[in-house]
Amino acid sequence: MQAFTVLHDVYLASGYLSAPSPLGISFGLHHLLPKSCVFVFKSYLTVLSTMSYIPDTKRFGLPMDDLYKPELDTLRDSGRKVVELGSLATLPQRRMQNLIVFLAKAIFRYAMSTHADDLCIMVNPKHVRFYESIFLFEPFGEERHYDKVNAPAVALRVNMHKIEPSLYEAYGSTDFETDLHSFFVKMNSHVIDEDIQLENAEKNMPLESEIARSLLTANPALLESLPTSQRTALESLYHRALFAGQRPFLINGAQHG
Repeated sequence: MQAFTVLHDVYLASGYLSAPSPLGISFGLHHLLPKSCVFVFKSYLTVLSTMSYIPDTKRFGLPMDDLYKPELDTLRDSGRKVVELGSLATLPQRRMQNLIVFLAKAIFRYAMSTHADDLCIMVNPKHVRFYESIFLFEPFGEERHYDKVNAPAVALRVNMHKIEPSLYEAYGSTDFETDLHSFFVKMNSHVIDEDIQLENAEKNMPLESEIARSLLTANPALLESLPTSQRTALESLYHRALFAGQRPFLINGAQHG
């Protein structure tokens, strides 16, 4: 919930939200899916920065499908396991500390452990150079306007099967402090334990009922806006959160509880 609060506040200040949320949080449909992950960088108990890791699914697709479905379909048709990175936000007073690099490291290790083939992202054109020069993302889709945030977007992609040699070529001969190849690939390889990743990372892990209830209460129109198949899937997944007797939830204008 802290991560979604940071996301809300940063997006609101950047003009990506047309109005503040009544509960001061911002999240999307895909955050409710069992294999989506919200990565956070914390100082003690306070979330300073966040980024989301959203694996592709047949029923829900990816948020990027709104703009770049043809490009994503070329990867899907090749049988590749596609993941979208999104919902990136850092508290303004912490932006100069490059916390995104530490989030990217954790996500890199997680992507390796879950055998992702491609990491895709939509960014504002003004940030393209940063992602291409630092993290070695490659162009994946031309600039288009993203109505949800009323801003332009460009699609970028990392091929996980090529990124390690690319990192070595770019950083292998640099000084220790700037060697991102070692930082991502070699140093602290225990971030994700390869022996337990299949047990935890690949199984369905829906949100706890109370968290799901809080999120769905914050955005009650979310379920009603979905196609029937998606709405049915979420209602089944979060039955306890939606239909618990103590606090009925409204769906399609009818009270359930």
